[in-house]
Amino acid sequence: MHIKGGKNMKTNTEKKQKVKKMNNNMNENMNENMNENMNEKVNSKPVTATVEVADHTGHSTLQLTKQQTVDLANENPGHWIFADGQLVNVDGLNEVNWEVVDKVRLVPGLVGGASDSEKALPTVKVEIADHTGHSTLQLTQAETVAKVQENSTHWVFADGQLVNADQLAEMNWAEVQGVRLVPGLVGGDVEVSGNRTKSPAILLVGAGGIGSSVIELLVPALERCNTRCQIDIMDDDKVKETNLGHQKFTSLEVGQFKVDALANRFEDAKNIIIDPITERLTQGSQLEYYDLVIVAVDSPTPRKIVHTDAAAWLDLRCRGDGWLLLDNNTNPEIVTSLSPTHKPTSCQIEGAIAAGNIEFGFAAVAAAGAQWAFQFIRQYYGNNTSTPSAQMSSLTHGSLPLPSPPAKVEVVA
Repeated sequence: MHIKGGKNMKTNTEKKQKVKKMNNNMNENMNENMNENMNEKVNSKPVTATVEVADHTGHSTLQLTKQQTVDLANENPGHWIFADGQLVNVDGLNEVNWEVVDKVRLVPGLVGGASDSEKALPTVKVEIADHTGHSTLQLTQAETVAKVQENSTHWVFADGQLVNADQLAEMNWAEVQGVRLVPGLVGGDVEVSGNRTKSPAILLVGAGGIGSSVIELLVPALERCNTRCQIDIMDDDKVKETNLGHQKFTSLEVGQFKVDALANRFEDAKNIIIDPITERLTQGSQLEYYDLVIVAVDSPTPRKIVHTDAAAWLDLRCRGDGWLLLDNNTNPEIVTSLSPTHKPTSCQIEGAIAAGNIEFGFAAVAAAGAQWAFQFIRQYYGNNTSTPSAQMSSLTHGSLPLPSPPAKVEVVA
């Protein structure tokens, strides 16, 4: 049977199948493209890099996009820009591939910026302790010397060596690893006399942050070990509200002489006699009869009297979180170099408490001093033991080296 138009029907059917297949392919491609676009939108996050910014406040570390970094660089036109250690300008920063850059640093420029052809002067990490705490800067040699001059009472350590501003200016900055500026360790408590017998007789000069803490540590330890001892405490200062928090006194003791408050606190201690002396140390004759004198004051005059006239002595100082222990076994030239003339200075850096910052150098040196005194007393009673050696340290930065005594020059006739 012949059906008219059969060939055309077959052709039409094939065309319909082709169109359907084309539509299916187009739909699949469209779906794939849509999925890819959606995934890109979902997965695309702003590319950021670590950006370190050094300024007068110290170091801040941020995670920024390229545009944010460029904006920051434009806001700080005097800063030099380093992208993975390479000096660039803002235009060069725009050319950096943010996908591969690891770190960008913005540091203050010496003369207000840098071009592509300029070389940055070397910088080192400079740690500065002041009333706000501790800040870390990245500074050139000239900037560091300027900081030292701004903080003229600070001690300066370059790679652990105590130096002055002139020595710092002569150093090869490319070889220096780090510099520390710490408040001069000449603090204690406002300066503050006595007579004595047998069991060891100890005089503590100064009853502030260091002295009150020494008593709080030493007396209970002596009592626990049934050790007889006579301790006189010399200071003419009274407890003030401003002493609370960093000296071992309470609000109930405000208005009392510090020495009376401490003596009353331990009046029932067994085998230990504590006498208060509301005087200042002004002459060597006040040190007669004492086997050991502990000086914890902020004035050089009583300190030098102790160094000169005491049979055995212990000098405890602090400033902020830094502290220093010297004794009668310390090289006299080192003692002299660390004992400049200065105005009375508190254990806390000026402005620290107002800024909400208390540092505990006084507690650290009091602990070292109590250990020294306790071992001295044990030696007095015939025990074979040693006292701690002279030392200087910072609670934040660790041990600080004592200066070396000047070399002796032999003169050959």
